[in-house]
Amino acid sequence: MADIQGYRVVTTDGKSVGHVAGETERALVVECGTWPRKAWRALPRTHASVNEEERSVTMKVSKEFLTQSPRLKQGAPVDDEAIASWWALD
Repeated sequence: MADIQGYRVVTTDGKSVGHVAGETERALVVECGTWPRKAWRALPRTHASVNEEERSVTMKVSKEFLTQSPRLKQGAPVDDEAIASWWALD
């Protein structure tokens, strides 16, 4: 898979949610919102579909569900196990 940092993250109906700000083995870090209300959330790769041609990632879950997930700290390491547990993937 290509480097997808900076790809636009959209819902299944094409509404923009944010962009990919980072990646781990099992999740994408999605930067949502604008300053000063920016938030970083983890989206498991199993709930994302990448379209390299359009440079976008389509979420397979609702925007509301993503915004309920735990906030991440900008630049902090992402705990894939904790993310999988919250999303009930373990």
